[in-house]
Amino acid sequence: IASIKLYLETLQSRSVPEAARQEFYEIMLADTARLHHTVDQVLKAGVVREKRKTVARGPVDMAALAAECVELAVVRHHLQADAIVLESPDRAPMVSGDAEELRTVVANLLDNAVKYSGQTVRVTVAVAAPAPDTVWVRVQDRGVGIPKKQLKRIFNRFYRVQARGLRHITGTGLGLYIVRSIARAHGGRVFAQSEGEGRGATFTLELPRLAP
Repeated sequence: IASIKLYLETLQSRSVPEAARQEFYEIMLADTARLHHTVDQVLKAGVVREKRKTVARGPVDMAALAAECVELAVVRHHLQADAIVLESPDRAPMVSGDAEELRTVVANLLDNAVKYSGQTVRVTVAVAAPAPDTVWVRVQDRGVGIPKKQLKRIFNRFYRVQARGLRHITGTGLGLYIVRSIARAHGGRVFAQSEGEGRGATFTLELPRLAP
């Protein structure tokens, strides 16, 4: 907020060249987006802490939902179209749940994958039905990786990965907590896999499959 205020005061108090003015606008828009994301995460974390007993349920096509999230992530993070690859089956794997909440889960996993990918973003999103009663959405990156001792702790509220070269990466520590809470509310789970620092990470959302 302080930086946005400073730029606005500068624009108000004196004449600024057009190039600098546009740069100020871009910085303020980026800061506003980060602030909005932080507030959104805090509000969602407050909601999931209420431990609702029921979820507004309806049939959700997880392949279509994942495709929407991939498209939005490419636009939001200004990526090349092939930076995130989606693999999905021909037959739509359906689950019963709240589409908006499940969209939040996949979007958070994608945002993390991009954020922790480093300079080159190469992310794979795979939607599959590994068993007749199960649907997976798996998000794999080739980024900084996660120390094995931290794999279970990363879903705790406010916990952030402790590893070399991550000090410049900001966040609330709430994204994965929200992901786990929503997964559990849908009768599913989420888990992470990584071979260690510098070897990427894979997050798997597992949900009960809706019977045909």
